[in-house]
Amino acid sequence: METLKLNFDTTILDRPKTFIVEVPYQDGVVATSKYCPTSFLSGPVDLMAAIRGETLDNFMAFCRSQLVAISKIKDTDNVIDLHIGGLMASIMNRLSRTRKISFGDLLIYVDCFALLLEADGFKEEEIREIYPSVTRTILNLYPDHIEDVPLQTNA
Repeated sequence: METLKLNFDTTILDRPKTFIVEVPYQDGVVATSKYCPTSFLSGPVDLMAAIRGETLDNFMAFCRSQLVAISKIKDTDNVIDLHIGGLMASIMNRLSRTRKISFGDLLIYVDCFALLLEADGFKEEEIREIYPSVTRTILNLYPDHIEDVPLQTNA
């Protein structure tokens, strides 16, 4: 497995910014689940089952959608609020088109969010705390729109 360094250029609060996201890559698939708690995965989980991924094109599209949303936010300069706003806008856009989203797809959005936080200088410990909190908040906000939620996420 090789490591890709993906550059995403955007403008945040009228200033240009580049995010460099590093991800494991093999056979057209990016491993996205670096920060996902194993308790969010259903059934018995071994190391390989815990590694989720997405095609490179889809992963880049998920990241870009969050960064486009972040670039449109003008009413806060709080970095975490910008990222959460980008994540929520991406999820709301998806729900406006499909009305439902699987829990696995939701986690891909949150994986991209976490990797963008890392690229923005957040520490791993912070991201590991933020990830489950943000995921549970989304589950609480949209309980009728998220399918196949494992019971462990309610703990």
